Amino acid sequence: MLRSLMTMLDPLVEKYLVTAIAPIMKYHEKFYNKLNCFLRDLIDSKGSLPKWFTANFITYARTTLIVPCLLLLARGHRLIPAFIVISVDFGDFLDGVVARYWMDLQKKKDDHDNNKKLKNPSQSGFEFTDQGSLTVFPSWATEHRNKSYGGFIDAVCDKAFVVPCWIFLLSSVSGTGILRFVQNKTLFWLILAEIASGCVRFRAFYTAGGIPAPAMKGLDFSTSAVKADHIGKAKQTFEMVGTCLYMLPFVRWIGLLLLMASCPLAYESVRRKVKKRSIYVHLVLENDSAFNHKTMKFLIQARGLGSKLTVGVSSASPDGDINNKSKTDLTDIILNVCSCSSVNEVIAGAPGKIDQEFMTTHGLDFFVCLPEKQEPASDELLQQQKCLVISEDGTAKPVMLVDMMMGIKED
Repeated sequence: MLRSLMTMLDPLVEKYLVTAIAPIMKYHEKFYNKLNCFLRDLIDSKGSLPKWFTANFITYARTTLIVPCLLLLARGHRLIPAFIVISVDFGDFLDGVVARYWMDLQKKKDDHDNNKKLKNPSQSGFEFTDQGSLTVFPSWATEHRNKSYGGFIDAVCDKAFVVPCWIFLLSSVSGTGILRFVQNKTLFWLILAEIASGCVRFRAFYTAGGIPAPAMKGLDFSTSAVKADHIGKAKQTFEMVGTCLYMLPFVRWIGLLLLMASCPLAYESVRRKVKKRSIYVHLVLENDSAFNHKTMKFLIQARGLGSKLTVGVSSASPDGDINNKSKTDLTDIILNVCSCSSVNEVIAGAPGKIDQEFMTTHGLDFFVCLPEKQEPASDELLQQQKCLVISEDGTAKPVMLVDMMMGIKED
């Protein structure tokens, strides 16, 4: 029933995004681009920021404002809490500017240090030279979480501030009849949507494999005409400005309209986060018997492209030739793949040639491979852009049928 309801809602939400949100985002982008340039020029003119003034510091500081905001609301104040909400929204934008400032500063520092050694084993080209002293390296998972922590905590803290505000505002709903019903349902829907979004983000952060998901080139997984980051920005603006105005009695209904306008955006944001996409990787006994860190990295990257990773282990080549290696070799590969936390399922005895029928039977969406490893994919998968190749630069793109004839073209 829920899936049927979502099937009905999806085209309506898409129509809303295209007709209402997309035109607004043009002006939204212009405004925030100018604001970003202004703040960055202001920061650069000051020379340098204190070391403690980081993006995470701003995130934590603005989140603590929920305490005075709720206390003031409980005592009947409205103007100051509304100002706090707008200040928090501005802080959400400011921490992004500050984060980019520190990243640019670190990049300049690294560029000037020509003798800098690669300290992250997940980087391509990493090579360890024993200098007779102890060297400690972070694991892939630790390094990835450290890098992505800022974006994760920023999104979570946004919800940690606004959801308690909405819960309190449920107790101050005014009006009767249909107006009261609309207010209650709007706030209740936003509370559920943001809590669900926060749960999904927590799960994604703590189950990340340790290697960033490849950046897609030449193919957009989303079927929407509006980009995911645009939806997030519009949702954030509508929610925060709407909450601010809803607190003020004289513009309460304008705030309610903005909160209602953010409901489809909240739905679409959660829908895209939980959308299922099944990835298939094909390992051949003859070619992939060496299960090492390169294979592990590839599997983690492939998993990052979808919500589920299925690995097929085959002893047959694409031409149908059977490899007569021992059962022990095949068993070792299967056990090695099963031990990888990024893998959800293993198909033992997969056919040498993967066609659309095989993909459909096992509920698979995309065939993912390394460069020059796309031979097991059938021509049908290539024509449908269902075969993706992950390059060494960390990007993924569809392999066209012409690439099989001329070789994979690197950008």
